[in-house]
Order: sequence, then structure tokens, then C-alpha cells
Amino acid sequence: MTLALRQLSMDDDREEMLTLLRRNFGARQDTRFEWRHTKHPAGRAWAWFAYDKTSLATVAMTTLFPRNMYVDGKPGMAGQVGEFAVNPAYRCLGPAVMLQRATFDPVDRGLLDFCYDCPPHDQGMSTFRRLGMSANTEVFRYAYVLDSQEYFEKRLGKKAYVRPISTAANLLLRIRTPRKKSRGLVISSFQRAFCEEFTELDASLASPGVIRASRSAPNLNWRYREDPLASVSLPTGSWGRYEVLVARRAGELVAFAVFFLHADGIASLVDLFGQDLGETGIDLLDAAIHICRREGLSSLHASCSADSDLTTVLASAGFRRRECSSRVVAYAGTNENGSQLLTGQKWEFGKVEVML
Repeated sequence: MTLALRQLSMDDDREEMLTLLRRNFGARQDTRFEWRHTKHPAGRAWAWFAYDKTSLATVAMTTLFPRNMYVDGKPGMAGQVGEFAVNPAYRCLGPAVMLQRATFDPVDRGLLDFCYDCPPHDQGMSTFRRLGMSANTEVFRYAYVLDSQEYFEKRLGKKAYVRPISTAANLLLRIRTPRKKSRGLVISSFQRAFCEEFTELDASLASPGVIRASRSAPNLNWRYREDPLASVSLPTGSWGRYEVLVARRAGELVAFAVFFLHADGIASLVDLFGQDLGETGIDLLDAAIHICRREGLSSLHASCSADSDLTTVLASAGFRRRECSSRVVAYAGTNENGSQLLTGQKWEFGKVEVML
């Protein structure tokens, strides 16, 4: 087996890319293709095929999606690795390492400040161990239980006495809901296009020593308004709908939250961002919890990197940390500037930084 790489054209190689993506990730790849690969505010994606030099058959591919970021308080550009697809007969370390190295090329050519991947489990780290790389941070799942019936049914079975037990437990869960309200803070639903005030909030919170995604209006509109399927599903394929809440003080935007109500009865906090999240964040989470209860959902989940300030906010709101859901492995080049770029930075990563 002798493999070679070929960089792709998003126009000329579109159909062959879609064939491989459908084979590995399911049928619904066409609708979001342009949105993901060519219409991001940060620019067009890069992608590579690995092919068998003897048969010329395409056996694997990966894509590097551009992301507008803040690094050490300054605007920057990163690439996030995704669509790592390898045909079953070729699923070994060789093709994976070859493709992973290819994603470093835009960084080495100075087109990106750094790139990163988010393997969800330890098996996904094997490629990076072969390359001598380790995780820069870990992202953990957090959970807020709204209805305990499913929890007790899994452990006790669907017995008649389970409902009274879960009803009593649900009363206790409601008691622990955060009730403290910030003075003068008004929280409301937001259903319009994101505008310049979000860009201004994003820029005002650029912090030295922190790596995070940009929340400018173009980036928010791309993800939540321009996605062809934004009203019905996450890019991962989960069905439901987005809800956006904004917090204002004296009419000025100070924070916002985005969460996704899944059709299977749970909700996911996609983003929580703004000023004074120790207060405004808890109020926004309280409002999100109220909506989830009104919709009859069983739990609200969140994601947060280990060194993020959001860990304290989630804990104060009653969320409990669960398992590690992904590792973040970054590459910034081999020269001195690259090696220093990510040194000593705090990774403020949540679901929005990990989700493609």
C-alpha cells in the first residue's frame, strides 16, 4: 500500500468529496457543503485526499476549516481539523499521520497562526502521540438535570414506584435553581440577525493570555443564521432548534447565551459569553433552564475547557462536571514565533470552539 496526498479544489473536487463524506458521515452532506467549505467569514477551507498510487483510488480525506480567533488579546486566524474520513481498509496510523501532517501546511506557510484538532477519545490521540504531540487542554461535559425520571428508570427499571421517587427528586432539583438576579439586567429572546453591537462586545472582551473564538457579528450570523439547516439541526446532525438569549443593562448588550433544544429531550449550551459572567452568566443560565423546563426537557448540557473561567460559572449555576468530551491539540509551527504563540495561554474553549 503506497499512498500519496493531493490538495483539493472546493469547486472541481466537490462531487468526489461529497461521495467520501456521504460514505463516512451519512447522506445529508450536500445542503451544508458551501456553507461549511466556502462561505465562512474567515475564508475558504483547505482539504486533502489520500489516494492509492497504484489504483489511484481515493481512500481518505481531511479538511481544515478557518476560524477567526483571539490569541493573547489580538485577532488571529486558526484552522480547525474536521471531516477526517478514512475508508475501512485503510484505517491505520499511516494514512492518519499523513493527513494530519497535511493540515500543518497552511500554518507552516504563514496562512494561519495555528491549527487545532479536537479528538473526542483517547484512541483519537494515537495519531498525535506518533507525531510527538500532546493535548493543550481538555474539554469536559457538564450536566444540569431537570427531570430525574430517566435517571431512575435506567437504574431501577420502569417500575410503578419510580415516578413518585423522580417527582420528589425533581422538587429538590428545582430548589437548587439559582434565583439571584443582577440589578438592572434585562434578559430577552433574540431572533434577529446579529449586528455591530455583538462585534463591539466581542472586541471589548479581548483578554491578554487567552485563546478563544471570535464572537463578531459575521461569525455569529454564519453559525446561527446563515446555516441552511440552523432552524432544524446542529452541524453534527442532532435535530432541534437554537435559542438565543441576550442580557442588557440600560439597553446596552452585556452578555448572551446560545443553546440548542434537541428533539430527544435534552438541551446543549453552545455559547455563553459577555461581561461579568459570574453574575450575568448565571442569570442567562437561569433563563435557559426555565425555557428547558417549559419545553419538558430532561437535562441541559454544557462544555468547558479545564482552565476556562466558565467552570466557576457552571458550578455556581448547579452544573456538575462529567467526562472529558474532547482534547484540544494545537500546532503553531516549528519556528520560535510559533512555539511561543501558544505558550502560557489559557484556553477559553466551550462547545462553540469545538463544534464544526
